[in-house]
Amino acid sequence: MTRQVKLIFTTHTTDLSDEPTIQEYIGEYTIQNGKRYLRYSNDDVRALIKITDDSLSVIYSGAMNSRMEYVPGATTTGTYNTPLGVLDAIAETDRLTVIEGSGSVLRVSLHYKLSLSGSFVSNYEIEINCLKI
Repeated sequence: MTRQVKLIFTTHTTDLSDEPTIQEYIGEYTIQNGKRYLRYSNDDVRALIKITDDSLSVIYSGAMNSRMEYVPGATTTGTYNTPLGVLDAIAETDRLTVIEGSGSVLRVSLHYKLSLSGSFVSNYEIEINCLKI
């Protein structure tokens, strides 16, 4: 099953800004083999988010390439390929909540600490709301 959806990302970087950022995209929501997938594009970047009950993976490709996995209670590594070079990323995930239904197709809440190339960046709180179109 694949359906077109509206994706609303609310991101709060607690150490960088008091104000959350909100981004909206039109994308696709697919369930396959018990996993949920969100796909969308932003300018020259394509995004694929794979969601299970106990992990979330993000893959960006195009103008920016990145791979990152978030697992509650675990420290995971990934990379960000930028025009200035490859940055090693480390995420310490505190919480991942996945809720299906309840007024939207899917709601995801993710909280993690991010470090790039050994330097702490911020604590991130991300809410993804996936709505029917």
